[in-house]
Amino acid sequence: MRYRPIRQTTVRRRAGIRGARALATGCALAVIGLAAGPAPGALAAPAPMERPATSAAAVHGTTAPGTTVHGTAAPDATAHTVTLVTGERVTLHADGSVVVAPRPGAEADYVTRRLDNDVFVIPMTALPYLGRTLDPALFNVSALAEAGVTTTPVRIEATGGVTAPPSGPAFGAALAKQVGAEAAEGSVGGGPLFGGVTSVTPAVATSGERAAPRPAARADRTVKVTVLGTDGKPLPGTTSLALANVDDAARYQEPSLQAVDGEARAEVPAGHYTAMVSAGTFDSAGEPTGVRMATAEFTVPVGGTGGGTDSGTDAATATDVVLDLRKATERITFSTPRPAEEHQLILHYLRQDTRGAVAVNGGVGVSGGAPVYVQPSGRPVTTGDLRFNVYTHRKAPADAATPYSYDLKLANPAGTIAKNQHYTVTGRQLATVRTDYHSDTPGRAQEVARLMYLPYESSGEALSEPFKAPARRIEYVGGSAGASYQDWLKAGERRFVSQEQTPRPGRTTSADWLRGPLVPGFTEPAGGAAADETWYCAACRKGDALTFSLTTVLDSAGHHVLALPSDITSSHFAVVSGDTTLYEGDGVSGGALTVPPDKAPYTVVYDQTRTNDDFRQSLTTHTEWTFASGHSGGRTVPDNWTCVSEAGEYDGPAQCSALPVVVPRYQLDTAPDGTSPDGDAHLVVGFGHVPGVVAPPAVTEAAVEVSFDGGERWTEASVTALGEGRFRADWTTPDAAAGRDASLRVTGTDADGNVVTQTVKAAFTVAADRG
Repeated sequence: MRYRPIRQTTVRRRAGIRGARALATGCALAVIGLAAGPAPGALAAPAPMERPATSAAAVHGTTAPGTTVHGTAAPDATAHTVTLVTGERVTLHADGSVVVAPRPGAEADYVTRRLDNDVFVIPMTALPYLGRTLDPALFNVSALAEAGVTTTPVRIEATGGVTAPPSGPAFGAALAKQVGAEAAEGSVGGGPLFGGVTSVTPAVATSGERAAPRPAARADRTVKVTVLGTDGKPLPGTTSLALANVDDAARYQEPSLQAVDGEARAEVPAGHYTAMVSAGTFDSAGEPTGVRMATAEFTVPVGGTGGGTDSGTDAATATDVVLDLRKATERITFSTPRPAEEHQLILHYLRQDTRGAVAVNGGVGVSGGAPVYVQPSGRPVTTGDLRFNVYTHRKAPADAATPYSYDLKLANPAGTIAKNQHYTVTGRQLATVRTDYHSDTPGRAQEVARLMYLPYESSGEALSEPFKAPARRIEYVGGSAGASYQDWLKAGERRFVSQEQTPRPGRTTSADWLRGPLVPGFTEPAGGAAADETWYCAACRKGDALTFSLTTVLDSAGHHVLALPSDITSSHFAVVSGDTTLYEGDGVSGGALTVPPDKAPYTVVYDQTRTNDDFRQSLTTHTEWTFASGHSGGRTVPDNWTCVSEAGEYDGPAQCSALPVVVPRYQLDTAPDGTSPDGDAHLVVGFGHVPGVVAPPAVTEAAVEVSFDGGERWTEASVTALGEGRFRADWTTPDAAAGRDASLRVTGTDADGNVVTQTVKAAFTVAADRG
């Protein structure tokens, strides 16, 4: 008997890794650990602190007693949240998108920078000390996530017995206090922190400690960059700026060049260059009162005599460049059909070289309405390309009868920063989404963020907005041509995401978040998903390799959980064929195994129990899927799908067929608080098949049962076929059940005899008698 590990290639692009959670390295059976379960669309990578995948007996068509497979995580990352040294919580998704939540009692005002596969999120208050007292690696969220930390441990060097506040909100508050005091004196970032701290570095090994760039070409020209403040004088303190060659960014690229008291120098090769700086002004509390972004395009000539926009000659071998914040004259403002207050504003500045590679990729995020000014372009760039866009999330006034919001993503003309930075949006440009945020726990703390993308962007950013659920509001979404978005919700300590979708201007749709029952199941590709986005098949047969991989929690709308940290306290997964148990193990939610070629019946059983104080319902489920499968020599899945082969590799869609697995889709008649009144009640449940099944057999039979005593006794509902796999179940809830939880058991059978039966304890609550 031969065992083969599953191998895969990490893919790093927005929305480019979707579908089943990545399979853990193993033998003939690869086990998927609960702690490693990412959002569908992301490769699994539990942090070292997470519970590892449980080892299990490996099988190769028959039981193999005594053989052990240790599930280990795939090398890429799912969403990971880390608290920065300054207290901001940053959630990094596998595609490089970030969601930023402010430290308690503060606004989230920050700068983002991206270099290769590293994402930096740097609070405005940290910028004046970056590269001097504060190590840039403190804010490399990619490296911190890779190191597995959830908080940022630090190493402090200081003089005179001075100590620093602990890493986290206390450090951020103290830093803001110092910034405010220094701003009042007219110089920020010039001295040590907290009266004697000279160095703050991560106390954990990261890959974010980059050496200074070493261009391939000879670097014997000096560039002197002067940063001027709004008073026309060199900006005091320390200011971080980006400098890059736009002929070929590989020749020189520095995202964090430090200007001390307004001056920075760099040794570079000749060529065309871009420079960009963002700087804030601060009040006495250390909060930004405004942000300005200035840029410069210039040439470093072969002979060393400078020339080009915003440049001049300093000496025979020097080029003098000025970044002048006084030229950032255009304030970014918006007009919307209904009054709305700015909650967040995010700028994205993307400068590319002549090869299309990223030279400067950064932006600014502010909240609370602080004014942001940019320097408009004198003319379009002529070397490489420039893309500049703005994103805003705006909220209704506090006295609005029904809360509403705007999410807008708007691009400037290619190659320019427009002279007019006022954006007028009309109702015809907007999609309307009527959204219910369900919560079976009254007043549950939640946060929501909307990541919006334009076609040329590989990632997105957003600030999270806190609120209490259950809640109902109207959300208006719009953007420039090709805009799309993905929603992110944090409920208690659990994180959920939607599939990426495209706003449809002029249309009104509805959306439900966390509408029960919350059950294990399978995600589906978003409608209109790009044909080149790789989807990993969750229930497929490729030759004689059978893959069955579950998403541990889905709501009725298909929003799926991110399993870091996991709240699943026990689970059991088994694969049976006839009288033979091919695999069974605890602590896993799927796997891949090699099975005999002959067509045979299979039953997959999955039990799951979650422990979570933020949720009351749907914490215990039992699901059985029965289906028939034989050797797959053909293909039913689309060209952009990939499946696990008998060699244990993801190698494309050839010979890959989706398994005829039946799945339920619930439309439970409950209020946003998860309750249903006593008396006459009903459930509409639809049955379909996992994605990729061609011409699936019709689901012809359904049964629904309800229990009001925790599953001890069951009442069979009256079921009516509605067509197209949908059924309505009607029952009468007894008066005595008022205030109690009710359990559900649904069964669906298709014309070929494939069956699903799913039992959900405490699927909903009968409303208390208010008489």
